[in-house]
Amino acid sequence: MLELVKKIIKVKLYLIALIILLIAWVNLYVLSFSASNIYSSVENIPEWNNVWLILWASIKPNKEPSDILKDRLNVAIEAYNAWKIQNIIVSWDNSQVNYNEPQAMENYLVEAGVKKENIYKDYAWFDTYDSIYRAREIFWIDNLVIFTQEFHLKRAVYIASRLWIDAIWVKTDLHKYVAINYYELREIFSRIKAFVEADILKVETKYNKDVKIEIK
Repeated sequence: MLELVKKIIKVKLYLIALIILLIAWVNLYVLSFSASNIYSSVENIPEWNNVWLILWASIKPNKEPSDILKDRLNVAIEAYNAWKIQNIIVSWDNSQVNYNEPQAMENYLVEAGVKKENIYKDYAWFDTYDSIYRAREIFWIDNLVIFTQEFHLKRAVYIASRLWIDAIWVKTDLHKYVAINYYELREIFSRIKAFVEADILKVETKYNKDVKIEIK
């Protein structure tokens, strides 16, 4: 009986070690993708890009953008006012009656002076992979400017690379975020999800596959 218990423990330890190695390998693989055109300020972005993609982040119960999303929006507003970009895609989910992230994002942008006709909303994006995939398949975009925080940027770079999208990247780290340790820990598992979506399953968007929206 004791020998059997020892064997079971040994097998479990091997499995745990294998899982840890697999997690580490996938993360290193995703992090190995790099981009030369990463900017830390709007000032350095090349002039006049047609489309800017704001990757989602949560909104507060009072329907205001979270600190992370607000920073992405504020950098978008700065670039828009500096004539660096012309159009902005805002995305995410409004599957719940009281949770309409694209509308909250549009309201924030419009209040800051962005014209409504320069804002495109998509309500069917459910993660970073889906956001970038739909930018290509629904909006017919193969080059765009993507703004996000540094902790999230490497995964987004990897996804865009696997989807053959030429992107300019701008960091939006305007503050020190209270839950940054949580976000960085979550990225470890989010990279695994992205790897499965982009390299293994090659997932297609769930909704409105045949819809095409032209950005003028």
